[in-house]
Amino acid sequence: MLIPCDKPVSVKIFRTAMTFRSAFASVALAVALAGCAAVSPDDSGISGIPPVDESPEIIRPESDSTRLTREVLYKLLLAEIAGRRGQVSLALDNYLQVAEETRDPGVAERAVSIAVFARDEERGIKAARLWTEVSPSNLDARRVHGALLMRAGRMDQAVEELNHIVTPPNDTAERFALIGDMLARERDQELAAQVMEQITQRHPNNIDATFAFAQLLGRSGNFDRSLELVDQLLLVEPGNERALIYKARILQRAGKTTEALSAMSRYLEHRPDSGEVRMTYARLLVDAKRYEEARQQFELLSKQSPEDGDVVYALGLLLLQTSRYDEAAVQFERLVALNERVDAAHYYLGQIAESKNDSVTALGTYGRVARGDHYLNAQIRIAVILAEQGEMDKARAQLHAIQVSNQQEAVRVYRSEADMLARADRLREAMGVYDAALDEYPGNSDLLYARAMLAEKLNMVDVLERDLREILSREPKNADALNALGYTLADRTDRYEEALELIKRAYELRPDDHYIVDSMGWIMYRLGRYEESLKYLRRALELNNDPEVAAHLGEVLWVMGDKAAAREIWDTALESTPDDKRLLDVIKRFGL
Repeated sequence: MLIPCDKPVSVKIFRTAMTFRSAFASVALAVALAGCAAVSPDDSGISGIPPVDESPEIIRPESDSTRLTREVLYKLLLAEIAGRRGQVSLALDNYLQVAEETRDPGVAERAVSIAVFARDEERGIKAARLWTEVSPSNLDARRVHGALLMRAGRMDQAVEELNHIVTPPNDTAERFALIGDMLARERDQELAAQVMEQITQRHPNNIDATFAFAQLLGRSGNFDRSLELVDQLLLVEPGNERALIYKARILQRAGKTTEALSAMSRYLEHRPDSGEVRMTYARLLVDAKRYEEARQQFELLSKQSPEDGDVVYALGLLLLQTSRYDEAAVQFERLVALNERVDAAHYYLGQIAESKNDSVTALGTYGRVARGDHYLNAQIRIAVILAEQGEMDKARAQLHAIQVSNQQEAVRVYRSEADMLARADRLREAMGVYDAALDEYPGNSDLLYARAMLAEKLNMVDVLERDLREILSREPKNADALNALGYTLADRTDRYEEALELIKRAYELRPDDHYIVDSMGWIMYRLGRYEESLKYLRRALELNNDPEVAAHLGEVLWVMGDKAAAREIWDTALESTPDDKRLLDVIKRFGL
């Protein structure tokens, strides 16, 4: 079965106390303009170190007593030219020398940035140590130095450096969280946990330290140890809601949602006014698909805090999700009255109007979505409604007027236009839209896949195969492309062995996808392996009551001689989808 498609570098020239001759002024300008164009962004993941092409320019010494001498300017210029030519080691040599001579924090930071990019461990540590010496209160310097020491295996020194960040009276929740966030981005999470544990042991009675350690463990998937630490906190402070909420989230991630809900419920029995805990409880109930209980909790929250926009919004979404449209509309109108999440509220009010076939209200409400995450969706829905009203030219003009901000949005607009045309049976025009889109964004997999699905409807199997193979040349594990090509070869050609190999590869990637399971059943049928075909098709129908699967299963049963079972499958499918073309076609083909 075919699966449907659906900073620039700023330049600062700093004043100095010295007077330069014009030649040296030119040098300073050249240095500043040279920037870092030759050095690509670093992927170090160390918080506090900006990517090389976004790092500070040549910084004026923070101390007026430090002069930008001719020699300093020469070394800086040489470093930047070396960087432009890809000679990163030479650039680092000169920046490190200037940092040592001037002890300027900006230059030291720049040296660290280049060293990290060059993966020069020793010089990176040397530059970072200098940075912390000249800027002892700079938290970024401390974090970067600690991270580099840890990566070099100098764990004791890393702990010592990072512990400076949380030395009393600065041993606050924010400071411990700062360290935890940095360590969470390290590739070696086991080593990061060891460092955090040693820091925590230096603050044995500090709840914030223990909590930050628990969070780090939770992020890395060590749920048991994380829960153990949180439980220790709750023994000391049973009313610590931050710890309780985190415990519930960790339990949920560990697949223990019932236990998480029980913990929340017990707490609320004693502290019913805790809004944050109740909000977490309500959201967990939604995740557990216990919608009625969740609604009750949100309504309690709404009574406790009638002007809390987050509560109103969450309740509105829940009511919308459970098809209680009128009640949901009340909540979204309240949001508008509160002047909170106004664009989102108008978008969902538009959806509610569409669900009631009130296109006039839907158009007006979508039109009020002025910005934000829902803006593009609202604009596309306006175009779809216009197309459904037969105003295709207006609908296309609506899409063409959208100001997209990136390629992803542009692709969505192109696909929406082609889909509207295809629904109106203007398939050739839709193909023209995809051709134009791929001229603008050649090789885009979403566009190629969508064009391939349209080509199938136009019986252009050669185009479908060309586009899908282009995707697979870059993405050999693209299950959708594998399945689509395999199914088409099975359904439209006699290249059955080739089709089987493609579908098998898709099946290995996604064995529970009903589209792919259906394709396995269909290729088995084409190969005459009827018993195997029945096995796959029955499973596909169990996974999803799709009319196309029912059409395939009925056909195999009919060919095998079980016509009564075939009729039963088809009749059952027709009850829910009486106008499905695939069902009607197969029934007609067998003379029924």
